[in-house]
Amino acid sequence: MVEFALVLPVFLLVLMAVIEFSFAFNAFLSVSFASRNATVIATETCGDGTCGHLREFPFSDCQILMSIERDMMAPASAQQIGQVEIMWTDANGVIKGNGSAITTWARTGSTACNDDGLRVPYTRTSNQYPHDERCSIVNGCPTLDGVGSDTHATIDTIGVRITYQYNWHTPYAAVFQLLPGAVDIPPAGGWQITRSAEMRMEPTL
Repeated sequence: MVEFALVLPVFLLVLMAVIEFSFAFNAFLSVSFASRNATVIATETCGDGTCGHLREFPFSDCQILMSIERDMMAPASAQQIGQVEIMWTDANGVIKGNGSAITTWARTGSTACNDDGLRVPYTRTSNQYPHDERCSIVNGCPTLDGVGSDTHATIDTIGVRITYQYNWHTPYAAVFQLLPGAVDIPPAGGWQITRSAEMRMEPTL
């Protein structure tokens, strides 16, 4: 009984750690996949007037957001998404305009996508990379406004970044913090997962 009493807490802590790691790893993979898939959608929704109805705000961004909602499957939850950022970047993922070329959608409220009642559970909070300022033309888009010294000299590289709040599924964090020296490791409030992907937009000749 004494040996069992000594071993049981360690066993339960390891068991909870394995379970929690599985949930956290699933959330990490889900957010990574959702950002990559949404970026693929973003590359195909040009905004320079060459895509007909796609130029009508906010149909393009709605497609990106709906893709993310579909990809965040259980046990991950789209409700834990804090915000989605659609970015104009260079080939290395550095955001243009000294980091300001971003359109941000917070997962709160609701936005109508068209006249048929289609809505997404997001509200736009900033629009420094608007839909109609995204260039998908090989020779560039000189008529579009740039950001600072950055101009649309060629096809844009577009990125999608997702911020996700991961909350604990087990008492692992609370139990772990009872150990000596375990100050806020792991953090009591869970982890914030941020994943992004960048791709060149599909070219229009």
